[in-house]
Amino acid sequence: MSRRKQPRLMRTIAAGLAVVIVAVGAMVVLRAGSGRAASPTPSAAPGASPSPLELHLAPGATFVPALEGKRPIYILALGSDARPGQGIDAERADSIHIIAYNPAAGRGTILGIPRDSWVNIPGHGTDKINASLSDGGPALTIKTVEALTGIKFDFYAITSFVGLTRMINGLRGVNVQVTQPMHDPLSHSNFNPGKHHLSGWEALAYARDRHSFLSGDLTRSANQGTLMLAALTQFKKLFKNNPVQLLSIMATTWANVRTDVPPATLYKLALTASQVHPRNVTNLVVPATTGMEGAQSVVFISSGAKALYAQLRRNGYIAR
Repeated sequence: MSRRKQPRLMRTIAAGLAVVIVAVGAMVVLRAGSGRAASPTPSAAPGASPSPLELHLAPGATFVPALEGKRPIYILALGSDARPGQGIDAERADSIHIIAYNPAAGRGTILGIPRDSWVNIPGHGTDKINASLSDGGPALTIKTVEALTGIKFDFYAITSFVGLTRMINGLRGVNVQVTQPMHDPLSHSNFNPGKHHLSGWEALAYARDRHSFLSGDLTRSANQGTLMLAALTQFKKLFKNNPVQLLSIMATTWANVRTDVPPATLYKLALTASQVHPRNVTNLVVPATTGMEGAQSVVFISSGAKALYAQLRRNGYIAR
């Protein structure tokens, strides 16, 4: 497939707009149009450093009607716990979020699914949902979430700890309101209540902390959604102040995207993303309780989640 170069400023604007998708969980930075072919394969070579970001079409996606505003857009955003030297799509999922946006209504929702949710993984029995990524890559995670929710995804995006850190730094940090003390030596979070401007590594610590909360995995998933909205807010602020300054912001991430999405589709996705306003995006986590399955601490998704899934399928967002 040929890749045509766009004018530099237009490519920068498209890349910048795509960071909005990053902010709401899709983690998109446009490599297409930079004059270099994107990787046609979703997997990194064994032993290679994880790609900071991958964006791909979901199996069986019908994305064109969605981008034309004929129906809501659905994206599955995954955070891999791959460390340097590990394949980004061969380890467990550290975060799982459904990103839904209705262009006609101008409203969207981030719906978090805690990584320890005890669910059926097709072909693998019942297990924590995060195991679906290491068991069968993104395709199995998509299949698992689609079976759970009845939602068919247009795109999926996956990033790593390294990728999240780089992208937050590329935005020059984000502002987050911490609502309770977060002091966890395992995630390295160290925040008192109040407003904090988080660097990349601080954002990673914030997103990974579950030991500072009674509801552990549930609050962590909600905080990850909060971080996405904070990134969206920061991006829109930078872009409004001076679109040209995004040249330097995008430089760090420009070459670090692997995608098989056609450039024209990426551009439409970016333009759609430019319409998203943080106040019109609800950040929710599936209703659930924590418990034990044998010796494992797990999350049991409540039956009330079915109503939320139905709203997302019907409207493309969940009303407040």
